[in-house]
Amino acid sequence: MELMRQIASATETAISGAVFHPVLMVWLDWPGGPVRAHSGVGSLSWGGNTWAGVSAFGAVSVPDEAQGGVPVDFSVSLTCDLPELADCADAVIRQREGAIYLGVTTEAGGNVLVGAPVSLASGTMDVLVLRTEVERQGADVQVLYTLTVTLTTGPGYRSSAAIAHSHEDQSRAYPGDTAGKMLVLATARAEKTLWPEP
Repeated sequence: MELMRQIASATETAISGAVFHPVLMVWLDWPGGPVRAHSGVGSLSWGGNTWAGVSAFGAVSVPDEAQGGVPVDFSVSLTCDLPELADCADAVIRQREGAIYLGVTTEAGGNVLVGAPVSLASGTMDVLVLRTEVERQGADVQVLYTLTVTLTTGPGYRSSAAIAHSHEDQSRAYPGDTAGKMLVLATARAEKTLWPEP
């Protein structure tokens, strides 16, 4: 299999082994200050920054590779019992950047990197959702807060909609170009085309 991303040799060697310990790292350009978190425990240092471990409280949905400039969504979420998480639900995040990286640590759930992480996905933040869930165990009641941020890769949906344009759009951008005339009503003509029966 050929790797499509640049990857540090130490990281590549580590993931080529029979056993390795992956770590996901999330960076969000959050209003008021960047958020840097990783799927391990404790603090992790990389790129001159400290990344906080969220362990099992975090979740990441990484998209498949997209072709042709079609926007793809991915999401990151954090679940905890801290009511302060609800304060983040009002943040204005649209069009702010975010990224997910894959790294390798020296031990499971660890915070010492082997080589440099590789970028898995990057995009702009779009949707922010806060969910609450009440858990009851006997007399104990616990409220869990889940904050989910959806990010979009590639061009935005509005930009990608402009990819399908008319002959008139083409003529305005490229006067004298007549190639688009052949496509006018092409779908309607194709639906009416009758093939001779054998």
